[in-house]
Parts: sequence; structure tokens; C-alpha cells
Amino acid sequence: MRLFAFTLFILLIPLVIFGQDSGEKSSGDVFRNIEDKSGNNIRFQQDSAVHNLVLKHIAKNRRNPQIDGYRIRIFADLGTQAREESEKARAEFYEEFPEIPVYREYDDSWWKVYVGDFRTKIEAIKSLKKIRPEFPAAFVVPDRINFPDLNE
Repeated sequence: MRLFAFTLFILLIPLVIFGQDSGEKSSGDVFRNIEDKSGNNIRFQQDSAVHNLVLKHIAKNRRNPQIDGYRIRIFADLGTQAREESEKARAEFYEEFPEIPVYREYDDSWWKVYVGDFRTKIEAIKSLKKIRPEFPAAFVVPDRINFPDLNE
């Protein structure tokens, strides 16, 4: 019985090791897609290490689809009424500026409300000038932002 269990264990190790997929293949091979869509007029000749590195980078970006950028904080408070006040600030902002995304977060006892997904600080400052009359305590903060819509 021990020999059978040992043999089974030895046979399953390669399946476990080589059967694991890091997600690159399931996320699509960008190089093969380009080659196929071009009717094989475009061919990539590169080291497999470069190929795998690009596929790992694509898979990582799909798992965490955010980039460095800026947001505007319009509210931050802690206390017994902070949750309700943050929801009120979020609703007021959305009513006044429905085209700008609003994010409400709870961070270490603080309720915070952030707005916008700005790639540059200049973009954030332009929006801050429009927001400040309604939310005078607003200010720009660096943050991880969602990818902006490139079709605008």
C-alpha cells in the first residue's frame, strides 16, 4: 500500500507543477493575435523570455486595473456621524457633478470621499477649480485611479 501511495504521489507531482497556468495563456497572446489578424504578414521573432515577460505584465495589469494618478478629496471625517455625513457628501457631489465618478472609502476609522480619475495633477487642479465653490475643503491627492476611458 505504501508503494502504491508513493508511486501515485510521484506521478502527480509533474501534473501539479506543470499543470499550473499563471494566466498568461488564458489572457490571450497579444503577439499571436497580431500575427493572425495580419494574415501572417507580421511575424515576431524574439526571445521566449521577452515574450513571457510581456504576457506576465499583461496578466498583472488585468488583475490590478489601476494606474498612478490623482483624485480630489472632498470629505474626510471620523466619529459617530462620519458614515452618514460621507454618504451625504457623496450624494451632494453626484447631484452637482454627475459626470465625475465618486468613491467613498473607509480607512482606519476615517470615512473619506474622493472624486475623479485624473492622469495628471493639472487635470485634477482644473476640476478642483470647478468643485471648490461647492466643496471649499477639497484638495488634490495622489492615488491609484481607474483607467480613463480612451474613447472620449
